[in-house]
Amino acid sequence: MKTAKKILVVSFQSLTANSGAGMARLGYYLSEVLDKKGILENFIVYSKGKFTTTFKSSPVSYWSRHILFVLNKLDKSFHFSPHKFRYVQEIIFDILCVSRITKDTGILFVTQPYLPRTFRKAKKMGIEIIFIPANPEENYICHIVTEEKSKLKLSGDDAYTYPKRISLFNQSVNYIDKIIGTYPTVYETYRTSNYKGEVIKMIGHLKPDFKPLTILSKEPAKGTFIVGYLAHTVALKGLQYIMQAWEQLVNEHPDYDIKLIIAGKIDAGISAYIHNKFGSLEKVEIIGRVPDVGDFFKQLHLFVVPSLIDGGPYTALEAAHYAVPVLITENCGSAELLSRNESGCMIVPIRNAESIKNSIAWAYNNREASAKMGMNAKYNLDSYRMDELITDVANYLEGHLNKINTK
Repeated sequence: MKTAKKILVVSFQSLTANSGAGMARLGYYLSEVLDKKGILENFIVYSKGKFTTTFKSSPVSYWSRHILFVLNKLDKSFHFSPHKFRYVQEIIFDILCVSRITKDTGILFVTQPYLPRTFRKAKKMGIEIIFIPANPEENYICHIVTEEKSKLKLSGDDAYTYPKRISLFNQSVNYIDKIIGTYPTVYETYRTSNYKGEVIKMIGHLKPDFKPLTILSKEPAKGTFIVGYLAHTVALKGLQYIMQAWEQLVNEHPDYDIKLIIAGKIDAGISAYIHNKFGSLEKVEIIGRVPDVGDFFKQLHLFVVPSLIDGGPYTALEAAHYAVPVLITENCGSAELLSRNESGCMIVPIRNAESIKNSIAWAYNNREASAKMGMNAKYNLDSYRMDELITDVANYLEGHLNKINTK
């Protein structure tokens, strides 16, 4: 009698105490459901440490934790570029992961694509490869970032434009049979890319593990109207367009009692650009790292996410958690969740300072409606059930596995 094949879930990140880091979080919850269905082969992560799971899970190798330790030690001494350091880790993970592909695997389900060696072995063994991305299609991101850096006269590679990493992606994606797009931006960029496989639309969001917070009502802003921005800022995050919008706003409305707070690390090139072009801009405070995210959001009356492209920016959901209305670009996947029901956000085109300026002015002059929008954002976030996405993905995989096992 033929042994039924199962699903091998692979995530580049590591386990945490009760979930996983990054996309390993999706892998964790999905593996839990697949295990209950009796169709999980294993959940493979980079490092597992002391954490246990109710289902079968393993580090990619006994040595992976030690390898990461050595790599981190070397990084502290030599200060590698983050994108090159990540690239090396991905190459090592792929090499280690090859041995995890066995004859018992029916579907290889991955949350990151940089696995050409692993995929090559899987294809030789007739194993179906299904990928669920966190980010939009890599070549699309590279193109839009390259364009923006040219506009800003910025040089040098980063995680989005590093040629070796883009090449690794393009080698890998050709082996993938199906891609599940959960964010609208992810689905559309893969659907319109050169990828030849099937792109499946299954809209859903990774919801952060927020501590429960009850907010029954939100008072309209009184006094100074505070607008916030928080990100590890690179060209892709669009801070330059907030600054352009803000310059227009304070010049056109010098009487506005308003303040912009910019938080988070800013990469050197963007920092120099902002300082040179907007260094004398009034009513702006750049505060760097935020020690308490909750305190940061509690003071805001509007939060701006001006990214040129983004899968599902958590900061937008963090703002919603604190009932802060969100001004977000149409290329951010989180806009789909926040705009459900009565909308909790204003959606603007990318690279459009005029639209950002007008939206901020509207929020300033319509404080009661803006506060209600913040409550809408919180309702849309709180009422969303991530487990429905996990169930949808698990059911799809189960149905597809059944077809494989009955061949």
